[in-house]
Amino acid sequence: MFNGIRISIRRLAGGAAKPHWGEPPKHRWQPFLLDRTHYGEHPTYNGFVLLLRYLRPRIEKVLSSTFSTLSSMSLSLYNPVKRLVLKHNPDIRYDLGNMLMLGTADDLNEQGFWNSMSEDKKEREKYFEKEQDRLNKLWERALEKATVSESFEDLCSFVVPMSYEVPTGVVPPILFFNFYYNIGLGRFNMIQYGKDNEDSHTFDTPSHEQPLRSLALNFTYNNLSGDWGDYINRQDNKGPLMRPSRQMFTDIFIPGTK
Repeated sequence: MFNGIRISIRRLAGGAAKPHWGEPPKHRWQPFLLDRTHYGEHPTYNGFVLLLRYLRPRIEKVLSSTFSTLSSMSLSLYNPVKRLVLKHNPDIRYDLGNMLMLGTADDLNEQGFWNSMSEDKKEREKYFEKEQDRLNKLWERALEKATVSESFEDLCSFVVPMSYEVPTGVVPPILFFNFYYNIGLGRFNMIQYGKDNEDSHTFDTPSHEQPLRSLALNFTYNNLSGDWGDYINRQDNKGPLMRPSRQMFTDIFIPGTK
């Protein structure tokens, strides 16, 4: 009687009729184990991991706030200096190499290096007219003074120019000699250009160092369907049969330019 009462109380309490350690075989080999099967803390989600999960949002908030504060302080100091520098130096270049290249290009521009043939001719004609007008006026003044004073020394005194009469115009230097016009010209478009031009190559590339077009991954070398020539004398590298489906035979779409 008492034994039956004890078993009934245990069942009412939710306990097992025959408690035992471990799990039955049908629950033993599963992809996961229930939390109630672990004795002590969880092997994966232990107390330290749970503590880190609890502290993670707070740590992230502290770090993000610190970063934003430092960034704002840095920008508040950098932006006024940047505005001041750019206001008084609109063409400044922060890279020293770019500054040197800009200075070199500006010097070449003053020398007429970037001018075309027509621009160079106009500059020379303008400079010639200016000098001709100056010398004519100088001769008239010298002749007038020498006629009044009847002195040859006064006429020769005008040969030596004054400081304010020294011409300040820049004549482009002679870099190349053009046999067609029989004059010296220094311009950028007179530099020899072209892969088939002998004057544009100091040393030819040996054949064993040249890439194989059939094995090259580079689009410029792997041009099996033709050649587009130089930039100046460029041509369509696709035949009439491939032009309608050009995008199927190229890595990069290069339309015909001429």
